[in-house]
Amino acid sequence: MKRFVSFLLIILATSVFAQKKYYNQAVNSCAGKSSEELIDKCIKDSYLLNYDFTTDEGKVVSTKDIKKPIVILAAAGWSAPCIGQIPAINEIVDIYHKDFEFIMIFWDKKDKLGRFKEKVDSRVLLVPPGELDKVEQGNLDISGFVHKLDYPTAYLIDKNKKFVDVKRGAAIPSKTVTREQANETNISELEKFIKQALN
Repeated sequence: MKRFVSFLLIILATSVFAQKKYYNQAVNSCAGKSSEELIDKCIKDSYLLNYDFTTDEGKVVSTKDIKKPIVILAAAGWSAPCIGQIPAINEIVDIYHKDFEFIMIFWDKKDKLGRFKEKVDSRVLLVPPGELDKVEQGNLDISGFVHKLDYPTAYLIDKNKKFVDVKRGAAIPSKTVTREQANETNISELEKFIKQALN
C-alpha cells in the first residue's frame, strides 16, 4: 500500500511540474495573438527562466540569484512615454528598492543610453542589447528574455519567479494633462502595480 501511495504521489508531482509553463515557451506559443491575449492567456502565471543580463557597466546579473520580486521594464529612447515616466520610476525605486529588483531592458544600444543613464535612479540595472541579442521590428530578445509588447512595458515577477502582471504604457503631458498630473498618475499606477507582489 505504501508503494502504491508513493507511486501516486510521484505521478501527481510529475503532472504538476509538467504543467508549469515558462515565459519564453508561453510567449512563443501565443504568436499572432493580440497584446491583451498575450498578457492574459500566455504571460500571466508563467514562470521566469534563468537569464544572465549584462548591464551597461558590464556586470552580469542572473535572475536565478535574485531572491526578491523583480520588475523588468522595457524601454526605448525614441518613446516619449518611456522618458516621461522616469521621474515616477525613480520615486517608486526610492520607496521600494529594498523589496524589489528593478531591471530595465533597452531597445537602444549601450552608446545611446546616455539620456537614461543621467536620469534613471542608479539602483535600476540598465541592460542594453548585446552583440548576440536581437532587436527587430519593436521586438527584443535580451539574453534570451523575449519582449513583444509596447514601450514602456513593465513585467511584475514575484519572489517565486511567477509572472503576476504586465503593465503597458505611461501617462504623458498633453493639452489637458500637466507634467505634474502625468507624473502623479504614473507613480500611482506603478505603485498599485508592484504592490501585487508584496507579501
